Amino acid sequence: MKKNLDMTEGKPISLLWAFTFPTLMGNLLNQVYSITDSIVVGRYLGQTALAAVGSTMPVILLLAALMIGINVGVGIIISRYFGQKNEELMRRAFVNSLYLGLFLSAGMMVMGLTFSGTILRWMGTPEGPLQEATAYLEISFITMICPLMYYLFSSAFRGLGDSQTALYCLIVSVLSNIGLDVLFVAVFRWGVAGSAWATALAQALSAAVAALLFRKYPMMRMRRQDLRLHGKLLRQITVLAIPIAVQSAFNNLGNLVAQSAVNLFGEATMAAYTAASRIGTLALMPVETIGSSLSVYASQNHGAGKPQRIRQGVRASLQLSLVVSTVLGVFLLLCGRQMAGLFLAEPSAEILTVVQRFLLITAVPGILAGVMQVYQQVLRGVDKANQALMGGVMQLITKIAVVAVGAWGMRNLDVVWLGWPASFVAGTVIPYFCFQKIAREMETE
Repeated sequence: MKKNLDMTEGKPISLLWAFTFPTLMGNLLNQVYSITDSIVVGRYLGQTALAAVGSTMPVILLLAALMIGINVGVGIIISRYFGQKNEELMRRAFVNSLYLGLFLSAGMMVMGLTFSGTILRWMGTPEGPLQEATAYLEISFITMICPLMYYLFSSAFRGLGDSQTALYCLIVSVLSNIGLDVLFVAVFRWGVAGSAWATALAQALSAAVAALLFRKYPMMRMRRQDLRLHGKLLRQITVLAIPIAVQSAFNNLGNLVAQSAVNLFGEATMAAYTAASRIGTLALMPVETIGSSLSVYASQNHGAGKPQRIRQGVRASLQLSLVVSTVLGVFLLLCGRQMAGLFLAEPSAEILTVVQRFLLITAVPGILAGVMQVYQQVLRGVDKANQALMGGVMQLITKIAVVAVGAWGMRNLDVVWLGWPASFVAGTVIPYFCFQKIAREMETE
């Protein structure tokens, strides 16, 4: 595959798979790290520590979603100008996205350090894991600049059609993260805080490697005039990035409410949910990756004035999502319970049962998430992020409603887990009809 993939020519399904595969492998590798991290914490520090890390994850993922959302915006804009062959605006988009990210991350860091303990108490975190969870969360807020730079370079590489280099940077992050995790937790015995520092340092190292690799693109070597704040371009990035960031935050706000619901069922269920969510992501993350690739594909073709190829890309993405989600769903159905046994030295039958039921209800029907991702992401690619955001709002409302009924109304975990597939369906409806209308308008222009 060429390092810079021009997706305005050629067979859509082949282009999408060639672009998606490196990122998909990288994200699966990232999940291997995430699982390894939980295994190290669970086996060396025990059930309480595993519950502590798990209780922070919705907040951590919320922060990551904001960083990713901001930087997905620059990836889409760079890919659009890549389709137009406008190198100057590609460079300026990168720089102004960095300014936006630094401003927002500084504000979130101050708020996070002030309210970390309050957030965890509001979520109903039990006293046992509360102290370690607070320390983990505070370190994550302090080091927010690390994921900001990591996601910025990764999105820029993808916007240039280069998912291979983004994969190399992710490999650096994952391997260094695993090594530092074992060193800080198992050898130095720094506890849960050691796991947080390992993640931040690994992301910083990956960002440094990415900065060096970025120099191989002459078109992206900054001139002095590129470093100026560009008001019009900054507004364009903000208009695109903020709805994406807010939607990503909405998705993870639902997970935060879900964590609060799970906390009602006790420490053992919290530990089981931590393990189950790590494993379940193996089925849900790949379809998100396919959808994200579609947004770059759609943006390139939108910039090149080829709307007819966008609908072809949607069909190809749906086909890829169906195949990938089916294979991984069957794998989790057959092996999920056995994988749960890796997280604790002696997991109870209760923990194994909770993991198995979670995977059956939320992760096995992963194609529902795939369809939602396709229609939300294609709208982002054609500069209709607000319509995608409407789908995200419906997704959030549905998940919170179903989880609340299951936890506070019925005290039934199976009903809580139904919040996932129900939200996928709800998050698809508006984006689907919006895309059909927009596609017809673009094709008749």
